[in-house]
Amino acid sequence: MTQATATEHKFQNTLDVSYRGKNPLRSLWQLFHGRRLQLLLVAVLYTIKQSPMWVLPIVTGNIITHISEIYAARQTGHPPADPRAVGLIIFNAAIMAVLIIQNVPMHTLYATCLSSAVRHVQLLLRSALVVRLQQLSIGFHDSTQSGKLQSKVLRDVEAVETLSRMLVENLLQGSIVVLVGTVITLLKRPSVTLFFLLTVPAAALLTRMFWHRMSTRNEQFRLEVEDMSGRVSEMIEMIPITRAHGVEGAEVGRLQVQLQRIRRTGQQLDTANNLFQSSSWATFQAFQLLCLLFNIWQCYHGWISVGDVVMYQGFFGMIVGAVQGLLGIMPQLNTGIESMRSIGEVLESPDIEQNDGKLDVTAVRGAFEFERVRFDYPGASRPAIDDLSLRVKAGECIAVVGESGSGKSTLMSLIIGFRRPTGGRICLDGVDMATINFRTFRRFVAVVPQQTVLFTGSVRDNITYGLQNVSEAKLAEAIEMSNCTDFVRKLPRGLETSIGSRGGKLSGGQRQRIAIARALLRDPRLIILDEATSALDLQSEFLVQQAINRLIEGRTVFIVAHRLSTIRHANHVVVMSDGRITESGTQQELIDRKGSAFARLHALQA
Repeated sequence: MTQATATEHKFQNTLDVSYRGKNPLRSLWQLFHGRRLQLLLVAVLYTIKQSPMWVLPIVTGNIITHISEIYAARQTGHPPADPRAVGLIIFNAAIMAVLIIQNVPMHTLYATCLSSAVRHVQLLLRSALVVRLQQLSIGFHDSTQSGKLQSKVLRDVEAVETLSRMLVENLLQGSIVVLVGTVITLLKRPSVTLFFLLTVPAAALLTRMFWHRMSTRNEQFRLEVEDMSGRVSEMIEMIPITRAHGVEGAEVGRLQVQLQRIRRTGQQLDTANNLFQSSSWATFQAFQLLCLLFNIWQCYHGWISVGDVVMYQGFFGMIVGAVQGLLGIMPQLNTGIESMRSIGEVLESPDIEQNDGKLDVTAVRGAFEFERVRFDYPGASRPAIDDLSLRVKAGECIAVVGESGSGKSTLMSLIIGFRRPTGGRICLDGVDMATINFRTFRRFVAVVPQQTVLFTGSVRDNITYGLQNVSEAKLAEAIEMSNCTDFVRKLPRGLETSIGSRGGKLSGGQRQRIAIARALLRDPRLIILDEATSALDLQSEFLVQQAINRLIEGRTVFIVAHRLSTIRHANHVVVMSDGRITESGTQQELIDRKGSAFARLHALQA
């Protein structure tokens, strides 16, 4: 097992056990598996670093009580009732100073531990999304905008990270403040505890009143943002076409409609959040005022001291602040929960290419047999491939021609395993392809499409993509055989030259030759050439065709082509129409056949 495969299994196994989108908070807790001792340490460090907050009301109450005694004694000319009053004031102040100083190192340790745990979850989610996106079927990717998937990997994971931090910080603060304040007041004055305990049902009632509205608004906003992300991604891809046709204004107008929808949905979300926050603030300020009046009434009757009023009010203010803090994260909690559900749309999607438990392919000769193969796209009115039967010998070159929409590209997707037949079967070297592990099979496959897929990086990076420890001799041979030598030599930094986004600094012919060099370096047994020269000028086509001729030698090849010049080396020609094979034979046989579609196509291009 390679390191990459081991990493994939690590993340996948973790999430298969722990992630359930229907229970987002439980799933989030499960994601911290292996980091829970670290979270316990975070709680301990938080308690220590925040100790000035818990101690401040007590110290303040004590100091005020002793100052009141000293003041009263001076007014009457008598010594203080407690001769240690001055010493106790200094002692309380010293305790407070020590607790304040320790906050600096303790907060640093706390923040470091929390960051480590939360960043681990962030890494786990993003890595798992990347793994799952590689596992999901081509059909899933065809029906899902790439911009939406990017939003899940970036925005939604970021929202989950924010949720994790806020939950840890606010739950710790709220739990400890309520516990400390309630215990102290319960021991000293149980009647005051009643106001503290009333905050919990009040918070629960407010949450229940506003939760559904905020959840609905968050879901609507998230879907609008995902849709916008997809449209922006499409807009960027379409910029050359937009600019060429002078329709920038129309494109901006189209995006403005979406932006206006996001603005309206965002405002509705903000209104719901703000109403909830203002309602919770007003409710708890009223509670705090009632508590103050109650404590003043007790002090008036001499049941508690002025210092006790300050202490109880300080604790109640802290509890109110902690509960408001918990309520204040409700908008972020909603956003985080919605993001967890959004991530679940990918991680829990059943539309996965299933390869586990299937036969690993260790060698490929390249013989294919198609037995009454059928393929239907979901919702299509007719099959894309219908009752197709064909035998291909190992090392044979098959040309597939036909009008657009005849099923050629779908047939290639079936051969590669991107799609599975909905009827019939395809055999590879006598083995039903439904029983094989396509990931191991594709190691023996090379695809050269019409639109070459390159990435930002150097020429070397693109040619050796996915391979390790490629020798310079093998690389030089692939470059030579693919007719890349001349243009690579002229590049500023040769093989190390960056080719720009999607190879934008290269011509179409140069991009195609890099794709062929990539294929040659893998020494495939099966090659798919899908309109590989249709978009090239004659000179570029000549150079690419030379490279293709070297590439296909001794291998099984399927060539999809409109230009008959690209199939002159084909052993067999298949003509398709409406998903069926309508003609089959050698080029000469089809040319000699009167009235054949291939003969008409040949006459047009002669």
